[in-house]
Amino acid sequence: CMILSVLRHSIPFLATLCTIQMKCGDLYASEMAFARVRQLDKTCIDHMDQYAQLFQRRGAQAELNHLARDLLELDDRRAEAWVCLALYHQTNGDNENAIAFIDKAISLDPRSSFAFRTRGSILLSENRPDQAAKAFFRANDIHRDVANYEGMVDSFLMQEKFKEAICAAKDAISVAPKDPKSLTLVGVALAQTPARREGKERAQKALRKALSLDPLALRPLITLVDIYVRKEDFTAAIDLLKRAIDNVNRTEDHDLLHSKLADVYTHHENYADALTHYHTAVSLNPENYEAQRGLENLEKLMRGLDEHGVDQHEDDYDEEMHGSVSSRDADQVGRGYH
Repeated sequence: CMILSVLRHSIPFLATLCTIQMKCGDLYASEMAFARVRQLDKTCIDHMDQYAQLFQRRGAQAELNHLARDLLELDDRRAEAWVCLALYHQTNGDNENAIAFIDKAISLDPRSSFAFRTRGSILLSENRPDQAAKAFFRANDIHRDVANYEGMVDSFLMQEKFKEAICAAKDAISVAPKDPKSLTLVGVALAQTPARREGKERAQKALRKALSLDPLALRPLITLVDIYVRKEDFTAAIDLLKRAIDNVNRTEDHDLLHSKLADVYTHHENYADALTHYHTAVSLNPENYEAQRGLENLEKLMRGLDEHGVDQHEDDYDEEMHGSVSSRDADQVGRGYH
């Protein structure tokens, strides 16, 4: 008990705990632990760029601005401060300045794997996958990490370099064989690769294994749902999403799940249930633009006003399925990984 009491006030221990919680996908606990570090020592800069990423993932602009200002005032020669500022500008949609500030961070610390990874994420959001892949590769060269492999896989898939994506996913397995994120990458890469039936079956196997290790992980779940829809196994897709809605505790994920369930119902031409779940998604998160778009398309279908006929939603789903490969800054399918 005495040791635990000491550790609760140990800045190095708490900072390490924060990063472990992030890797495990417990983002709320990680953010609370980072806040505890800041409460105990406002001069701590170590790992604060990762704290900034937690704010960026939930669009907390005010918190990012405050943290960036504090870090720059503490020491403007530390890369973490400039990474934080870059994330603030990315959150504001200013990727040009975000890239400039992340390059400043890299110039201050050329061995910052996290800075290179952040650069890759910004470039990926700018639809520049070739340059993004190089940044993720450099991040991984400095420190091998599943998150870096995730960026590489997404970058390769965006360029339709399927062989490279599969190789990167398999490398992730060699680094972290029991990490559900690694298994997910294999499943995602195989699911998106134009291949014979065996490839899709291997993708499902990898995704199911990832879910057995982490039943609440969204990315393998969403990818598996897409595979079921492609097979027209709507019952399996709907059951999987309903179980997730019932069991996922993170309320910030519920709108995505309801939106996805509505997509499946629309594809299955169960428009009444689709309408219910789109409305639920929008009510939970008015900024869920995919749910808004799905709702608009559904209303056209229900009114019979769709100029392309009732099969238009299949084209929409094809486009969405292709886009779901990416982590959407990991943040729609993944909101990170979860």
